[in-house]
Amino acid sequence: MMPNENVVSEQLGIGRSTLREAYTALAVFGFIRRSKAGTFVNEIDNIVNIAPFSITVENSDLNDLLEFRYMLEGETASYAAKRATQEDIAQLEYYYEKTKYISMGTMVAAIVNIVLNYICIQVAVATHNKLLMSTMMASKDSFENGIRLAMRESLTQNPRVIDVTIELHGKIIEAIKSGDYQTAYTAMREHISYVNLTVKYG
Repeated sequence: MMPNENVVSEQLGIGRSTLREAYTALAVFGFIRRSKAGTFVNEIDNIVNIAPFSITVENSDLNDLLEFRYMLEGETASYAAKRATQEDIAQLEYYYEKTKYISMGTMVAAIVNIVLNYICIQVAVATHNKLLMSTMMASKDSFENGIRLAMRESLTQNPRVIDVTIELHGKIIEAIKSGDYQTAYTAMREHISYVNLTVKYG
């Protein structure tokens, strides 16, 4: 059980109304429960089960993130190939062209940001499936943060990784552009497999 509100307010140097707002938010997210008997921190298993998806992803280990991407993004690319509009394709091609002008002298974070954020998010947008889009948006920062360091080390040791990554994204975008959902699925899985191997083994 947590200390009473007066004690916590004094320790944190905040008013009770501010503390109550914070408690309300924590209760909504499933971190605590409140009753007449007091305020209690939920068991970790309960927190994991009811926490917002973005928090669950943020606290996942790298292997879980990589497996999740492998399962999710192949289907995402497949649906994008079935549903992408000309505007969606134009956005994908715009960001893909940007990757071609990133040299090894540029910070690795730049290419990771473009490839993971813009292209992968735009593929999800092209599905026109709100749940897929929300899932990608909720998990993108954790994907980026979890993979960036490992990718940076691999890219430093093997500059060819950038070329392969760009090439694979070109295959994905071309498949989406032509409406070839099977190739889009296969190419995306090939890309994610390559990322997984690069991150794990360099």
